[in-house]
Amino acid sequence: MTLKKFSQEIISLILSDKISSKKQLNSFKLKLAKKYSLKDFPSNPAILSFAKNKKPELVKLLLIKPVRSLSGIVSVAIMPKPLPCPGKCIYCPSSLVDVKTPKSYTGREPTTMRAIANDFDAVKQIRNRIDQLKRNGHSTQKIELIIMGGTFLSASFKCQKQFMLDCFNAVNKTKSFSLEKAIDKAQFSENRFIGITFETRPDFCGKKEINHMLEFGGTRVELGVQTLNDEIYKKINRNHSVQDVINSTSLLRDSSFKFAYHLMPGLPYSTPKEDLRVFKKTFSDPDFKPDMLKIYPCLVIKNTELHDLWKKGDYTPYSSKQAAKLIAKMKSFVPKYTRIMRIQRDIPSTVVSAGVKHTNLRQLIEKEMEKHDWKCNCIRCREIGRTIESNQEPKIEVLEYSASKGKEFFISLETKNSLYGFCRMRFPFNPFRKEITSKTALIRELHIYSKSLPLNNSPKENEFQHKGFGKKLMQKAEEIALENSFNKINVISGIGAREYYWNLGFKNDGVYVSKKLN
Repeated sequence: MTLKKFSQEIISLILSDKISSKKQLNSFKLKLAKKYSLKDFPSNPAILSFAKNKKPELVKLLLIKPVRSLSGIVSVAIMPKPLPCPGKCIYCPSSLVDVKTPKSYTGREPTTMRAIANDFDAVKQIRNRIDQLKRNGHSTQKIELIIMGGTFLSASFKCQKQFMLDCFNAVNKTKSFSLEKAIDKAQFSENRFIGITFETRPDFCGKKEINHMLEFGGTRVELGVQTLNDEIYKKINRNHSVQDVINSTSLLRDSSFKFAYHLMPGLPYSTPKEDLRVFKKTFSDPDFKPDMLKIYPCLVIKNTELHDLWKKGDYTPYSSKQAAKLIAKMKSFVPKYTRIMRIQRDIPSTVVSAGVKHTNLRQLIEKEMEKHDWKCNCIRCREIGRTIESNQEPKIEVLEYSASKGKEFFISLETKNSLYGFCRMRFPFNPFRKEITSKTALIRELHIYSKSLPLNNSPKENEFQHKGFGKKLMQKAEEIALENSFNKINVISGIGAREYYWNLGFKNDGVYVSKKLN
């Protein structure tokens, strides 16, 4: 009863404009905690749960981790049951808890802990995560589903298909007995998978795996690349080659996927100079040029071969300072078409024996960049949800570049300092899917940045979704495709985003949506 009174009073103060900032909120929380003799402050989600109507002013002040939906979509990451891994990497951790976990996860990461708590059940993981995000004030109508654990695609197709059926049944809140029927329902469900991401290895990303991911509604792939050095691959027992990276990258592009590389500076037998060389090659060599990056400095964790090498004095990882200096330099020449999604793995520092133990590595990197007057031009650092320039009109810009023997167009809507949205279009080199002809242009990604808005909601000031920006970018892409004599355009649409493209004249075409150009 006390919690209810406390929460209702806070809600009343916000709605009457007596609380309009986080500072005022904390001040009133302190006063009311004394008034109601509370030892601890109730959490913002707990307070928000007592609101009859979750009005914007309430959500704005009581939203937990607003950055989660700045990119316009909320992420729901889940894990399948642990499977054997094809690699035997010497740095790769295993479970440090009493339950077996997917390879490379210790059991102490937030996603892994949620998976364990839900017995690795896809339905439970998704529904519980959606409920948690809603309690924290986030709209969950647009979801990026992430299937974590690089061994999922090495499982039998039957197991993969059942797991994905469970995922769609979870978001649909109904039970279908075939994946095809579940996907049909997911096109219109209340909460929708706007995209589905799979983590995998370069040697488990051939035509077969790509066909499976497309059948499952996949739109993005995260490749565990780590480095671009065959000698290092051999020494760390990675069990794949640089050529595998080149091949998988090309196949992903020509199948319309957007994709990320996981890079790991500080690997055994590497040096800062070699890591910098690899990073530069990643963006100078057209065989690579990823759309996104995750940078994970190598860590020493118990029960690994690397831990034994470190104990013997045969390996020294980068310190936080060394990693910050190196990654700051790397960030200074990231091209504008790439997004650095994450720096540093979500592993608690308490399980790290040696290496980067600071949890604020990104902030250390930012300080290092300020010191040298370096600027990062990656997508994340420029997206409008992080900086407001409401008095400037964004303009369309087109960056053309070669990659995997095809042609890429990064079509963006931006001001001098801020990115409102972008479209990735590809003229493919050697596609293998029947839906893609030699005259088919591929839309690999369309994204408008802003706080995530529910479907059919009108935008308010400083909210940039649903303003027709996506339509403008698509029109520009079609214009470029026509100028280059392409007669068809395909989009790798998320299952829940198909309705948007239908309204632009697209129709379902196998695993894609497509439109004839004339």
